[in-house]
Amino acid sequence: MDSGQYLDKIKLNRWLNIRKTTLKELNKQLKNKINFQISLENCENLDSYATNLIADFLEISSSKLKKKNKTPIFLYSSKSDIEKTKRPINKDGIHFYNYYTLPTPKGYVSPVLLDILCPKDKLPKLNNGHLEPAITISLGPYDIYARFADKLNKNTWVKFKINKDPKTNWVVGSSYFEPSFCKHTYSQAENGLGRIISYTTRSNIEKLCMEKLNINSYDNLIKINKKKKINRLLFKLEIETKGYSIKEISKKTKTPYNKIINFFEDDNQLLEKKHIIKLCKFINSDPNLFFDKKFKEDSVGKLYFDYKDSINTIRKYKSYKIASIANSMRFPDLSGYFLKVLNLKNFSIFDLFDSKCSHYFVTSGSIKIHIKEKNKNISKKISNGDCLWVSAFTYHGFTGSGSLLKISDGQNINYLDKEDLTNTYNVNNFLKRAKNDTTNWGYDEK
Repeated sequence: MDSGQYLDKIKLNRWLNIRKTTLKELNKQLKNKINFQISLENCENLDSYATNLIADFLEISSSKLKKKNKTPIFLYSSKSDIEKTKRPINKDGIHFYNYYTLPTPKGYVSPVLLDILCPKDKLPKLNNGHLEPAITISLGPYDIYARFADKLNKNTWVKFKINKDPKTNWVVGSSYFEPSFCKHTYSQAENGLGRIISYTTRSNIEKLCMEKLNINSYDNLIKINKKKKINRLLFKLEIETKGYSIKEISKKTKTPYNKIINFFEDDNQLLEKKHIIKLCKFINSDPNLFFDKKFKEDSVGKLYFDYKDSINTIRKYKSYKIASIANSMRFPDLSGYFLKVLNLKNFSIFDLFDSKCSHYFVTSGSIKIHIKEKNKNISKKISNGDCLWVSAFTYHGFTGSGSLLKISDGQNINYLDKEDLTNTYNVNNFLKRAKNDTTNWGYDEK
C-alpha cells in the first residue's frame, strides 16, 4: 500500500463542502469497494486506490485531493551548487549556451543563468519564444548582443551592456522585459564571455489556455477576438452575460447608444471612462478590467532598460541603496532592483518584507542574510555567485558589504490573488479559515 501523505484532509473537506455532501454519504457510496470507514482522522493514510475512488465520487481529478509540497521559507544554493546544474546547449551547429538553474521551490518555473558563447562575428539564430514572460539582466563581464527578429533594426538588434564604472558597478548591467512568445537570442559583442540571468516566470493565463477552456471555447474566443481589443470584447460579453442588450443598458444608464456601439465595433472610437464606470456600476462589474490600456514598449513588445537608466533611479531604501531594473505594466508581478549593502554595524536586521517571493543573486562582496521564522532567527553567509529564494511575507534583511540582484515574481502570490483579496468580504476572517479549515458546510454530524 502506497500510504502516507497522499491525500490532504483539508482539500477533502473542502470538496465535500463544495459538492454539498458528507463523509457519511461518501462511506455509504464506497462501502462495497473498501472495507473501512473514511474519516478526516485517517484519510491522509489512504492509498492511491482509495484516493481515486474518493475523487471519482466527488467528480474531480485525484490531483485536487493530493498534498502539495509545502512552500519553504527560503532556499539557498551556493555558487558551486549552481555550477553543478550546468548543461550545454548546441544550436545552429555550435556550442551556443550553457544553462544553470537557480534555487526554486518544487513545481515553480525556475530562473536560469546563461553563458553566451555564440561568437560576435556570427549572427545568432533566433529561438521561438516561450509562453512565460521574463526579465533578463546582463551580468557580464562582457557586453553581448540581443536579437529579437529576423529583420534587424534599433529595436531588434541591441547591445546588452555592462556597467564598468567602479563607482556604480553594483548596478551591474542593462535589463529588459520580454512578453510571452517574444523571439530572442544572444551573441557575444566582444572577445569574451557574456552572462545573463533570465528570470522567466509562470504565465497567469497558462491554465486558461491549457486547462480551463475546451477546444470549442478556445477556438471561438480566438475567432471572435480577431482584430479586436480584448478588453472591449470582454466588456461587451460581460454586459450580455448579465442579460442586458446594448439598447437596454444605454436607456437605463442614459449613455448614448451610438457611443457604446462604436466603442465595441471600432477600436479607433473612444468611450469615456465616466461612461464605462457608469455601465459597470449598473451591472455590478469592475470597470478597471475594461479600460483601454497603453504600455511602454517597442515594436516587438519588449521594454529595454539601459544600465544608465538604472543608475538614474539610484535611491536610499531603508538600510540600502537600490536601483530599478526593467519591468512592465503588462506583467506587474515581475519586478526587481539592484541592491547595495553596506552595513557593518548591525549584527542582524529584518527590514525587508515583501508581498512577493524573491530571488537574490549575489553579484559582489561578503554578505549575511538574516531571516525571521516565527520565534527563530536564521543568519547565513553568502558571497559572489550564491543565490537565495525567499518566500512572500517573510521578514529578512542583509548586513555586510556587497551587492545583490533582486527579482520578484508572482508564483507565491500574484497580482490576481491580490485583486481577489481586495474584493473579499471580511478578508481576515476568510484568511483565518481558508488555510486549514476542517469545518463542514453545516450539516449535523450524526
